[in-house]
Amino acid sequence: MEEHRHLTVHHMIRAIILAGFSFYVVHLVKIDKLQYYIAPRMMPYIKYSAVAMFLLAAYYVYLALQSSNHKHHHEAECDCGHEPTRSWPKNMMIYSVFLLPLLFGFAFPDKIMGSDAASVKGMNLTVKNVQQPSKPEPIPISSEEVTTDLSKPETEDSGTVTSAPGSTSPPNLDDLFPYDEYSKDFADLGKIFYGEDVIAIKEDGFLEYISTIDLYRHNFIGKTVVISGFVYREDDMASNQFVVSRMAMSCCTADAEPYGFMAEWNKAADLGKDTWVTLTGVIGLKKYKGNEIIVLDTRQVTTIHAPKDPYVYPYFGDITQLEKK
Repeated sequence: MEEHRHLTVHHMIRAIILAGFSFYVVHLVKIDKLQYYIAPRMMPYIKYSAVAMFLLAAYYVYLALQSSNHKHHHEAECDCGHEPTRSWPKNMMIYSVFLLPLLFGFAFPDKIMGSDAASVKGMNLTVKNVQQPSKPEPIPISSEEVTTDLSKPETEDSGTVTSAPGSTSPPNLDDLFPYDEYSKDFADLGKIFYGEDVIAIKEDGFLEYISTIDLYRHNFIGKTVVISGFVYREDDMASNQFVVSRMAMSCCTADAEPYGFMAEWNKAADLGKDTWVTLTGVIGLKKYKGNEIIVLDTRQVTTIHAPKDPYVYPYFGDITQLEKK
């Protein structure tokens, strides 16, 4: 009888833990904060798992009722299962691994990751996950292929001059945006940016935008950028410096990393940590911690509310279509 009571307690504890996790997922969905912890593409699987955990909790309740029924004592005496340890200190240590995170989830408010998480993970101010493109080899041209007399300007049949000494021809975009097999899409997107006066960095494709601009940073000096994110500072930054940052998530909060651009503004001290802003600035370059990084010369700052979904995610479509969305 003692053995049956022992199994009943264990089955009920497991049922409570599984039901607790199931209800916690339902709670996050109900208050619309599941996106604080899971990327959108993973949410359906989490919701399905909540249903599975609830069904498994119901099964453990059934086992608890069965083990407490003396008519089924012969089932507990078979060698088809592994009896839990009778040491309560060990049991408490094992179950606390599951119970404590569950209790913390319900007890503490749901909070988006910001500067505190960024300081632990390390701010990314340069592209690290994209291979730097190499300059393509020039195509050799033989002297026989050169038929134009460069000592005279080219003229049309009418006699008007079409190319005079000292004239400036449009830059060759293929030379400005070299690429390899890993960076062709970024080069194509960069060519689109090159023709724009203002580059508005959108949430959809945020990583692709800043990666493109950073990869070909010298081509965008003097361009105006509009970017939104939270204010982040490091201890060695000047009083007029801060980072406009976003946390990028692939699967869940465990793999989230902060990305952003440094900005300089004479009123930067007025912005508190984790304040959400939309910043308009002009691209420049500066050395920071031994690396050449983009620094935005701030022209306008507007404080905003944190978006409903504060994180950004990898874009799996054709990135050259981002500007058309």
